Amino acid sequence: MTRTTGKKIAFGFAIACLFGMVASAVLFVYFIKTKGLHDVLSASAMATIVFFAGCTVVLYVMSKPPRYELRPWDEDEK
Repeated sequence: MTRTTGKKIAFGFAIACLFGMVASAVLFVYFIKTKGLHDVLSASAMATIVFFAGCTVVLYVMSKPPRYELRPWDEDEK
């Protein structure tokens, strides 16, 4: 089965969130090297990574096509 238009949009946003997570991870490594782990910016970058990871997972699950086609409830069984 194919993805509907809404599912394609959700998949696109999942990919965008994945890129945001990678960018946040790069910033996190930079802040760790320059400011250390106990700085506010390092903690904020870590929280941003977790946020984007959560968004990526949720949007990807929402964008998956259905495993089977739903039939109307009143259709005759064969």
